[in-house]
Amino acid sequence: MNEEVDGISNSEATSIRELIEQYIQGRLNEKLEKLKEDDVEERNKLLEKYQPETWLEDASLRISQLRLATHTPKQHHPDSKASAMFYSSSEKAHDFVGSQGMQLDADVIGNAAVLDVFKLLRLQFQNVSLLERLLKADEELIAALALNQESAQIRYQRFLAFSQLPTELNAGRLSKQVLFPVEQDDYHTLVLLYPSSLAHRVYQQISSDRFSEESKKLREARFNKLHAEQESRQYPNLLVQNFGGSKPQNISQLNSDRRGSMWLLPSIPPTWQGQMVELPKGASVFTAYLTNRKDIKPLLGKLIALYRKEDRRNTVEFREERDELVVQLADCVLDMSFELQQSAPSGWTQQKSVYSTAESFWLDRGYREELFDKEDAGELTEEETKWLEAYRERDWHVEVGYNFGRWLSELLMKKAKLVDLDDHEDRAWSLILREKLQLLKEEFA
Repeated sequence: MNEEVDGISNSEATSIRELIEQYIQGRLNEKLEKLKEDDVEERNKLLEKYQPETWLEDASLRISQLRLATHTPKQHHPDSKASAMFYSSSEKAHDFVGSQGMQLDADVIGNAAVLDVFKLLRLQFQNVSLLERLLKADEELIAALALNQESAQIRYQRFLAFSQLPTELNAGRLSKQVLFPVEQDDYHTLVLLYPSSLAHRVYQQISSDRFSEESKKLREARFNKLHAEQESRQYPNLLVQNFGGSKPQNISQLNSDRRGSMWLLPSIPPTWQGQMVELPKGASVFTAYLTNRKDIKPLLGKLIALYRKEDRRNTVEFREERDELVVQLADCVLDMSFELQQSAPSGWTQQKSVYSTAESFWLDRGYREELFDKEDAGELTEEETKWLEAYRERDWHVEVGYNFGRWLSELLMKKAKLVDLDDHEDRAWSLILREKLQLLKEEFA
């Protein structure tokens, strides 16, 4: 046998009605608590106003001052009069992966004084909100809206009206607009609306990832280097954007739920941070600074191993393999020079008390370009003028090539335990790097 409460003959409808009446009673209690004990007249007015039937009738009339929305205009301008748009997540527009597959909370805009009606519709019965039941024309909800069927249908239609798009859409003069070309001299005016429901879902996810108890435990586990099955999420460089000032409810209901705040994720290109390059400590790069580089060490190892095989010293195969390794070494030396030229501070060779002048011309690109700019502006000092003239006139690439050949010869004699090397080899190695540097000198002179 079905229960009956004030004329509603349906067990589920009765339970929904009880939920509604509990909400109304809660609103009444909040008002009564603020009254003085001797304010009898105002108390009686409130008791009358918050009778369930009276309140529901009034709410069904007041809700017309609200508009259900998933996309709202006031985030772009608080005085915008543009129409809000409401799209149900059940509407399938395409099969692509997107936010249409997410369960999003509906938002509402309009008179903030009527938000108490929307809060009623957000109540859940059996894990389904009254709003969802309203939009699906749930018979139990409709029956719970009034004590008789005729009044229940009238109130249902009034409540339902606030979810329907207006017959005439208003772009609003304060809205952000985009003119989208469709034909020659013909455009569609697109009004940008704020995806309030989707933004709120993002806010909930980020807040949960940052502040929930589960996330705190995951961060502790990560800090203590403990294994966890769940992932720990971080959001660096977040900003907070506020809407509505001290009255966020004037923007929308979901905006009020967030106290007017919304997280902003960084959407700028990453800033390139080059690896710090260690500067040579001595007066030249042709020292352990170069020998211990990761790209050079394996090549030196192959070259040393090649020279230790005495039976191959004078073969064509030996010379071809040796020359190929030396060419690769010279390329690695150029790579090293590019790193210093791009990453080392301007004038770093000038700050050293003793440093090879030829290598300064070669490696201190920042200082060189700084002098080029000062030369164009006619601001060179006498000392800077001499440096630049020497850079252009001196065969510094020959000196650098000689330093390279001598470094390689000395290293091979020591590591491969050679008594001596043919002078031709030393000169040949110098020439390999010298020719590459000559091209660079011509480019930057």
